[in-house]
Amino acid sequence: MKFDVDFSGLITKMQKVSQAVKQAVEDTSEKASEEIHEKALEYASGPMNPDWKTKQARTAKRSDVKKGGKRISKVFKDNAEYMWYREVMHEGKADPPWPVSVNSGFYRNAHKRERVSMGVWRVYGDSKVANYFAHVHNGTIYMKPRPTIGKAVQEFNQSGRIKEISRTMLQKHLRKV
Repeated sequence: MKFDVDFSGLITKMQKVSQAVKQAVEDTSEKASEEIHEKALEYASGPMNPDWKTKQARTAKRSDVKKGGKRISKVFKDNAEYMWYREVMHEGKADPPWPVSVNSGFYRNAHKRERVSMGVWRVYGDSKVANYFAHVHNGTIYMKPRPTIGKAVQEFNQSGRIKEISRTMLQKHLRKV
């Protein structure tokens, strides 16, 4: 008695599943790096309160004036807000609710994200854009470190978000098979 079994259909199906898993891993790593990058930019952008965002001096826009322009100064609602700002930003008595006080957009623009290889992405600070990036991120003898990327990675790992992302990407790609 002789049996002939053809596994060509199974092999083809397994190859498709393998490709779907590879694509899911690539998409998961891309999405994770994107979320970490966005969170790092959020930490580098200063306070997240929209009222502060519009009023803070470091993001103030230059108003159009005939000769050059005039910088809009920071306006505080009351003396308590000013005292808090002064204690946190100038005297260092309390930890600020955000890690970095940005005076220009260079520090934010120095946060980059790139693909290294299949399934591997990296979020880093480009010191060609802001040559002081490493000093702000790691700290100096005069200043505490303000790790925007490190804090974003730590928060991302603690949230368990990677499992959710990978599960949705894997389901999405396996449905196509």
